[in-house]
Amino acid sequence: MSHNRTDGGGRRELTVGVVLSTAVGRLREAPAMLVPFVAAGIVLAVADALRRHDPIPSLEREIPWENGLSIDLEYAGYPTGVAQTATPLESLVGLHPEYLAWGFTLYLLPLVAVVLAGVITMARAMNRDVRLATVGTVFGFVIVFDLVQRGLGSIDALQGMGLWGLPLLVLYLAVIVRLFAVPGLLVAGRSPKRALLESVRRTRGHGWTVFGVILVVGLAGWALASLPGGTVATTALLAPVHAVAIVVLLEHSSVAN
Repeated sequence: MSHNRTDGGGRRELTVGVVLSTAVGRLREAPAMLVPFVAAGIVLAVADALRRHDPIPSLEREIPWENGLSIDLEYAGYPTGVAQTATPLESLVGLHPEYLAWGFTLYLLPLVAVVLAGVITMARAMNRDVRLATVGTVFGFVIVFDLVQRGLGSIDALQGMGLWGLPLLVLYLAVIVRLFAVPGLLVAGRSPKRALLESVRRTRGHGWTVFGVILVVGLAGWALASLPGGTVATTALLAPVHAVAIVVLLEHSSVAN
C-alpha cells in the first residue's frame, strides 16, 4: 500500500511529484486548457520557418548529438515552448526601417502568442476572467525577463566561466526559483511589484520543490525540442503543465500561509 506524505495539518506535502501530477491531472480533466498553447506552438513553428528563410541573420538550435551529446536546461522563466531559431537583437542594428519592423515582428509575435496562451491557461485554472490589462502586465514581465536572460547569457555560458561561473549559476538558479510564481500572481491581479515580493514569500519553504519542477520542465523541454516538431511539442504539451504547476503552487502556499 502506498502512502502520501502529509504536513502537520494533514495535507499532502508539496513535492515535485505532487505539483506535476496535479497539473497533469487538471489538464486531463479539462483538455480545452491545452488549446491556447497548441495555437501558440503553431505560431512559434511558423516563426521558426520564417527565420530560416529570412535575410536577417538568426541562430539555429543545435541538434545535441551532432557534435557530441550536450544536455541543456531549457527554462525561460515563464510558460513557453522551445523555439528552434532565435533572432539576436544585435542583428537588427542598422537595418532599414522596413527590415527593422519585420525583425521586431518576428521577435515579438512568438512572445505575444505564449503570453496570451499562458494568461488564458492560468486564468482558467484559477477560474478567473482574462483581462486585457493582465495580458499587458504579463507581457511586460516576459519582455524584461527575456532581455535580462539575453544580457546575462545562457546557463551554458555561465558554466563556461569556470570558478566565476559557478556562483553566478547558483545565483541565477536561486533567482528563477524565487520568481517562479510571478506570472501566476500577475494573472491573479497583483501589481508587478507585489507579484515579485509575494513570489519570493510564496516560494519560501518550497525552494527545492520549485527547483525540482524547473529541472523537470527544463530537461523535458531539452528532450522534446531535440525531436522533429519539437517547437510545437514543447509548447503544446510542456508549457501548459508549467502554467498549471504555477497555479498549484499558489493554491498550496495560500493554504499554508
